[in-house]
Amino acid sequence: MKQKIKNQMLLKKRIVSELPKLRLMVLSMILCISTNLQACILELYPMNSGPTPSMDISNHIVTTTSQSAIMLSNVPTSDWTYGCSNTAAGMIFGYYDRIGYSDMYTGPANGGLAPLTDLGNQTSLIATRNGFDGRAVNGHVDDYWISFNSSLPDPWEGNWSEHAWGDCTSDFMGSNQLKWDFIGGDGIRDYSRDGITAFFAYNDSRRLYDYTPPSSVGMPQTALSHGMRLFAESRGYSVIENYTQKIDTLFDGGFSFADYMAEIDAGFPVMIQLAGHSMVGVGYLEDMQTVYLHDSWGDYLASMPWGGSYSGMDHIAVTAIHLNPIPEPTTVMIFCCGFVLLRSTGKRHRFA
Repeated sequence: MKQKIKNQMLLKKRIVSELPKLRLMVLSMILCISTNLQACILELYPMNSGPTPSMDISNHIVTTTSQSAIMLSNVPTSDWTYGCSNTAAGMIFGYYDRIGYSDMYTGPANGGLAPLTDLGNQTSLIATRNGFDGRAVNGHVDDYWISFNSSLPDPWEGNWSEHAWGDCTSDFMGSNQLKWDFIGGDGIRDYSRDGITAFFAYNDSRRLYDYTPPSSVGMPQTALSHGMRLFAESRGYSVIENYTQKIDTLFDGGFSFADYMAEIDAGFPVMIQLAGHSMVGVGYLEDMQTVYLHDSWGDYLASMPWGGSYSGMDHIAVTAIHLNPIPEPTTVMIFCCGFVLLRSTGKRHRFA
């Protein structure tokens, strides 16, 4: 029996050590449920790209855009900041901060407004750490980070108290935290290595709304899409919906380029999911089905064809999040000494 357990642990370690090579493979059937008598299979992908592209991306860099291009102008860019998916989410929430959801980022950098460039190096919106961006206590980097692809226990374990999640996307999305048994179901924590965020999607054309992993695989219950909801809610905003969906070039009826254009037209950035890397779609060129994007690796605009590939990784899915609108600022009329004064209550509002 002891030898059997030892062999299982060795096999588990071998599987986990191969994660970077398994971007296109289904690592685990986490849950099989029945809806309308049809089996629903979830796939788990490790979003595990490194701090720099693995292949030359110079042909994707955009220097000039067509006059026909439709763009969202307030989406920040950022270097890779302790993971790609959490970086992409930070850029999305940085956008919301810049268009009026002003509590997304409340630190001292740039006067409390998420900057348009170098987001991860200027603010703690993506990852908090002691001594950075006005923070004087341990944060995400202190408690969870060792080095890219490290599978060692998180630094806080057995050494100090873990910080309470807050202020950064990396916390709520479960990035870099070795807390979950997503592979094998044997009680051995195998997720997540430093630089990895767990990404779940249906293996078909349907939308997977706000997937929350079961408590049996570890606590807290979170992953990429649900973690984005948790972050927004932690900042005081309510979420209409958040979902992940495979694209139509893989499955008929999947998320299409027309769907993508509709999101951009409505003012919603879209997280573009490659097989192993997350980016942010910020615009499009309709006649060429071109996606303009921020690739989570630097301060520039890039592009790729819808359903194409980037840095050797295929486009497989999207993740979308929609927040409830901010109430319009109200105007208060104050009657004083025979004068009428008009005062705006401002734009900083929280949702219930």
